[in-house]
Amino acid sequence: MFFFKQFVCIPITALIVIRLILILLLFFVPVLEILILMQLNYIMPLSTIFLQCVVTLAAGVWLMQGEHFSLWTIVESELHNNRLPAEEVVAELLLLGGGVLLIVPGLLTDALGLAVFIPAVRHECIQLIRKRLRKSLNLASPD
Repeated sequence: MFFFKQFVCIPITALIVIRLILILLLFFVPVLEILILMQLNYIMPLSTIFLQCVVTLAAGVWLMQGEHFSLWTIVESELHNNRLPAEEVVAELLLLGGGVLLIVPGLLTDALGLAVFIPAVRHECIQLIRKRLRKSLNLASPD
């Protein structure tokens, strides 16, 4: 059986798995971040850890200033029309996500957010996302 959700047919079991993974991530990532910050407290003073959180928060806000929040609407309309979003749109969406990850306090999210801003990593992420979208939309892959 298929369940029609936001213009894409996804098997019901896949939706359950996706929701379960999201719930687990929303629980375990903050717990892991807190454990890492507690271990860092033994190595460096709490003021340094707090300063690192404030600096990455400011960097995330500064990096997100130029991003448009209407990017998701563009991606959604492209997917609704069974077209792949352009690489530039996916890149901008990744940069927006990287800025959000920098705003969230914690070492893991900061590392992931900073990794998105490295051009080689971003390019590989774009290729991976477009490949998966192409597969889910059943589009022919360009040679």
